[in-house]
Amino acid sequence: MSSNNSKEKLRSSLILLFIILVGIALRLYHLDKFSIFYDEKSTLLVSQGIVLEGANQKKAFSNLKLVDSEFWKTPAPGTNPDQVLRSFTYTEIYSPRPFTPAEFWEPKSLADYYEAMTRSDIGNSSFYYLILHGWIEAFGLSDYSIRLFSVIFSVLTILVTYLFGRRFFNENTGLIAAGITAFEPFCVAYSHQARNYTLTFFLTLLATYYFLQLIENKAKGRKLLWLYLGYSLTAGLGLLSHFLTISVLIGHALYALLFLRSWKGWVRMAAAAALALSGTAWWLIYGGGQYTLSSLAHQAALYKRTAEESPLHNPFGIVLPATVENVFQRGLPLFGDLILFTNGLTDALAGRKNIAVAILVGILLIVWYHFKDKINTPGWLTHRLPYLLILVSGFFYTNHKVQFAIFSVSIFALSFIPDVHRQASPEQRKRLWMIYIMGFFPTCFLVMMAFRSGHTFGLQQRYSGFSFPYIIILISLLLQYYATLKTEFKLLIFVFMGAQMYFVGMRLQEFYEDRSTKYGYFANPREPNPYHAAAKKIEAMYQEGDTVFYPAPRYEITSEMDRTYLPYSIHDAQLTNLYFPKNARYVQAMDTTQTERIWLKKRDSAEPVEIMKLKGLRYGFE
Repeated sequence: MSSNNSKEKLRSSLILLFIILVGIALRLYHLDKFSIFYDEKSTLLVSQGIVLEGANQKKAFSNLKLVDSEFWKTPAPGTNPDQVLRSFTYTEIYSPRPFTPAEFWEPKSLADYYEAMTRSDIGNSSFYYLILHGWIEAFGLSDYSIRLFSVIFSVLTILVTYLFGRRFFNENTGLIAAGITAFEPFCVAYSHQARNYTLTFFLTLLATYYFLQLIENKAKGRKLLWLYLGYSLTAGLGLLSHFLTISVLIGHALYALLFLRSWKGWVRMAAAAALALSGTAWWLIYGGGQYTLSSLAHQAALYKRTAEESPLHNPFGIVLPATVENVFQRGLPLFGDLILFTNGLTDALAGRKNIAVAILVGILLIVWYHFKDKINTPGWLTHRLPYLLILVSGFFYTNHKVQFAIFSVSIFALSFIPDVHRQASPEQRKRLWMIYIMGFFPTCFLVMMAFRSGHTFGLQQRYSGFSFPYIIILISLLLQYYATLKTEFKLLIFVFMGAQMYFVGMRLQEFYEDRSTKYGYFANPREPNPYHAAAKKIEAMYQEGDTVFYPAPRYEITSEMDRTYLPYSIHDAQLTNLYFPKNARYVQAMDTTQTERIWLKKRDSAEPVEIMKLKGLRYGFE
């Protein structure tokens, strides 16, 4: 018996090791092939205590002249935060001045880091920026380095998914769930972004892992204390990594309402929750997040106004008013893509007649499975009817016949969730309720917030990423259940799920080719980072006496806070300087006469040398 257990553990360990190695390989492939985009640019700058567009770098980039503003003709300021109020007794006129990388990299204070987070990321993700800053100090600032940081937490999520599935269900559930997580396109795609998502998903899954053990109340003594501390720490740091972690904590509260029956347990959980929330409370009151609520209110008003005035043509993408129809259309892909069986189908399937036929066939398959023994059919037809239904339905579809067939089989496959629930032990049924709540509530929370805010901007897959691990575990349980079905149904499901894996692989390939608007945001592949290339070219060409010039397009004013920035954009100069040595002495200046080129003025030549033409390469700024 002991020998069999040892062999089984070795087998599981080897399978898990293989899964993790595959997950690492999928996440490292093409990691830094394509340029950073808008959000990642914010990550780079904020992690260094720099405000995107340089609100705390005005002295480095410009000279200031003060003139009388005739303040009595200026409207009184409203309730804007002190840090962003302009003077109403004089007008600030900024003009470009030469600067060097040493001035750009002037040491930053704690207040600079707070301001960078407040202005560039509404005070969100403070824990992420803190540890990313340390990572960059240790491993350098490059596209590969900052994205590798996200890869680490994505791989750790594979491991925690395995531990969750094994601890609360069985070994096979853990291994299957880890395997799905390793190649799930969403998980791979967000590991390629230098943003807080993989860290947040890792922390919230680990928090749920601790939470469920606490609710089940099996731990004693020191282990129980460590579980409470672990939960408070992971939940609290999750909130400090992304404020939408609150949807996960609300999900925990809903589960506690259902299954926590001990007053002592409630007192302990209340104390753990208070400890988890204390860090965020301090951050919002005293730290760099103290203007978060006003910033969120400003954003909500801006997106709502955008949805009403220019829903299709604006800097934020498609932002629609939160009508029932719009929320349904924008929300359906979020729920569909959570489930591997239906991943991408909402984007591919078109035609009301086609969809109606596919749903009808799925329902007929369910009816046939449950009532086949009560229906008198010829023996040759009994085992073949499911396949005939799928085959005949193909004649009614006008497009994507295979994917509509997959949709029908997916409806049938998902209908076994109640069967999985019924056959589970009483203890595992409670755990399944955690899976249902955590699998769907964070995404439902986005829908509720869309109606509350009046726009659909927040209905984005990355904000529903908290749900993925739990849906993956549910799929793992379903796959094990399918193995117990009769051959004709088992074969039907696994064949069409195999076909679905082909389409999932195609979506992964699209992402690797950077033409996936779903996961990469860009329909056309990006070039490699133009700022890094420009910095290296300048390093190679620059001689003493030369001057580097950057484009300085007019900075668009969309809010009162925007008026506290320079009147011209400096983000091209900022991003290029990130890749210079901090002690470099290159003389640089802003060129307010043009908006496209980085160019070099040689001391001994009147002809400019073009370093980089940036038009079309800014990715999020154009």
